[in-house]
Amino acid sequence: MRRSLSRNTGLVGLLLASALLFACDGSTGPAGPAGPPGTAGPPGTPGSSGPPGSSGAISWDSADKINVEVQSVAIPAGGGAPTVMLSLTDDVGFGLRGMPASALRFTLAQLSPGQTGSASEWQSYITRSSGGIPDAQANAEGATAGTYVDNGDGTYTYTFSQALTAYPAGPAYDAAKTHRLGLEIRGGAPANNAPYDFVPAGGSPTFTRLIVNNATCNACHDNLGFHGEARFDIDYCVTCHNPYSIDGDTAAEPWGGTVDMKQMIHKIHNGAELTNGYFIVGYGGHLIDYSGIEFPQDVRNCTTCHAESDATIPQASNWRTVPNRDACGSCHDDIDWEAGDHVGGVGTDSDESCVTCHGENAQIANGALRVDVVHTIPEAVASQAFEYEVVSAVNTAPGESPTVQIRVLDPTNPNYAADPASTAYDINDPNGPFQTGGATIRVNVSWNTDNLGNVDPNDDLARPSDSGAPFQPFNIDFKSGATNVGGNVFEKAAAATQVIPTGATGSGVAYLEGHPQVDLGSGPVSIGVKGSGITFAIDDPAPVDRRQVVDIAKCNDCHNTLALHGNNRVGNPELCANCHNPNATDIQRRVPASACDTELGLDDVSIDLKRMVHRIHAGNVGVCGYRNSAHDYSDVVYPCKLNNCEGCHLAGTYYPVDPTEVMATTIDAAPGTNGLDGDRSSLLDDVAISPNSAVCSSCHTSDLARNHMTQNGGDFAAGKDETGAMISSGTETCQLCHGPGASVDVGVMHGVGLFQFN
Repeated sequence: MRRSLSRNTGLVGLLLASALLFACDGSTGPAGPAGPPGTAGPPGTPGSSGPPGSSGAISWDSADKINVEVQSVAIPAGGGAPTVMLSLTDDVGFGLRGMPASALRFTLAQLSPGQTGSASEWQSYITRSSGGIPDAQANAEGATAGTYVDNGDGTYTYTFSQALTAYPAGPAYDAAKTHRLGLEIRGGAPANNAPYDFVPAGGSPTFTRLIVNNATCNACHDNLGFHGEARFDIDYCVTCHNPYSIDGDTAAEPWGGTVDMKQMIHKIHNGAELTNGYFIVGYGGHLIDYSGIEFPQDVRNCTTCHAESDATIPQASNWRTVPNRDACGSCHDDIDWEAGDHVGGVGTDSDESCVTCHGENAQIANGALRVDVVHTIPEAVASQAFEYEVVSAVNTAPGESPTVQIRVLDPTNPNYAADPASTAYDINDPNGPFQTGGATIRVNVSWNTDNLGNVDPNDDLARPSDSGAPFQPFNIDFKSGATNVGGNVFEKAAAATQVIPTGATGSGVAYLEGHPQVDLGSGPVSIGVKGSGITFAIDDPAPVDRRQVVDIAKCNDCHNTLALHGNNRVGNPELCANCHNPNATDIQRRVPASACDTELGLDDVSIDLKRMVHRIHAGNVGVCGYRNSAHDYSDVVYPCKLNNCEGCHLAGTYYPVDPTEVMATTIDAAPGTNGLDGDRSSLLDDVAISPNSAVCSSCHTSDLARNHMTQNGGDFAAGKDETGAMISSGTETCQLCHGPGASVDVGVMHGVGLFQFN
């Protein structure tokens, strides 16, 4: 009884407590203050070490290109062994690790100011024998020779193999003089040469020698790359190619084997004009003869390379301010300085007196002997006084004889800026530049702007030019019979026989060309003036310009001022295309018993601009020109990379064309012996090449290439109809594989746009 009561009492208490708990609905009171911190427990057991973290560097041979930066060069006091710190990164900025010492080479040179009027000079510390002559030629030191450390994060350290004072033929070390370190990397992706100028004693270089730069060289050469495509930078080249470096194998030649940059480069570019020629023996005993090299412009254009307007080459003016025997004698190599046979006969034993006669302030002969005056091209100066303009062309519908208005302005006239029209020449002035001697001024009229083939679709015959050459423009000669309609604007109508064909369509062009005659002191001289023209409508609602595929500025990068045919046709590829069209060959120059035809040993040859120009630059053609003169281009050496289409072309204009929209290129205008058995003025017996094959086969001349083109619709023996359109059983399919973004994209295969370090 007592035990039972005890159990019930406990149960009742529990229930009561629960009831009270759940019945409580008042607000929660504020939190009490925090208690004191508890006692720290004992340290836990250390965890195991994780794997090493990444440096962020990747393998050097995984990069598409290598960016090299020299961080520092330290030379111990007295000229001890230099230590170089450098870094390698890819385009994303990742460090490049793992480059072996065998891939890296260094040059090191010291710059000394010129003495007694001579030029400043680089001299390399590192040399080698050449042609059996000890220490004759500057050299590079491979990184296997000294102490090489790969830091694993894209940075490297190299200490030269010996003190600078220990190199047997190096300059006397001077810590206060400017030094230049250069390097090259082989065996991996292209890498820049990273020329690095410094003064061992500290501070930035205050004395430099920067004469030309990569941009001026590459305007013509596209991308300089020598000695196995590892040396790209002109500032690197001079660390070896300096006055103390010779080719021992040609030391006995009149030029003493020099490979000094200022002499070597002048001699190479002027090779064909040298009295003594120029050749050197290169790597592996390879003879390189530059005696046939012709500069593609007037060699007097010193500023083509020495661009004084470029602030990055502060010594670019040295060509005229620091004349010296080495530089001048490299082109004027008929002078024996030691014999004292220099014209003037004084001061030829040193450079000190050169500036007296030839310097920028020289007054001898009223300054006429100054380098800049002697190298002035009078014809180029005179050409600045002429500017051609076609004002209008009317009566240009099918069957009409056009009437054209022109004027010639003088941009050198002080009134030109304010009132150009007031400077116009009276081209009828009997004593003026357009009536003197052999002056010419005429307008060429061509059609259709799709192809400029100059055909009459109505009768299968070309509209012959005034000279009887088929498929050429007709000419309106403004030298006689032109009417001054006011303000020296001159008008002339084409002859009644000179009409736009009745079957012509689209648009045509009228281009003004010719050369005024100017007396420059020794009689009249033909002056080249840039051609100019306009497009006119034939039956188009508005004139439609011809497609533009090249830029004259790119032509002039090499040619300076592209002037041809006796300075008649200047500075305008669109003007050239009027005559150099797909229907035209040189057959009119290959008359029976023609000396040209005999010399070249050919039948007629296409002068279609797209085919001819490619073949000239590739050295694959000979052409009969004016007065049956032979022009053999087989020895042409193109200074750029031949596969770089954008050396000449505007971006994207080098892809295959639609063969239905572009004329085939005539290669035989009248099949037969010397092309004379057929009808030269008819299209119907022509043999032609399909348009894309005509271009590509200009450079790709192998049987394999020809077979490939043929298998893909190319035709090397197509016919033409009366409109110039191709008659062929096949159709070129080049675009399918070689068009933009295709599997064998022309731009990609030719390496267009690939980065180079220069």
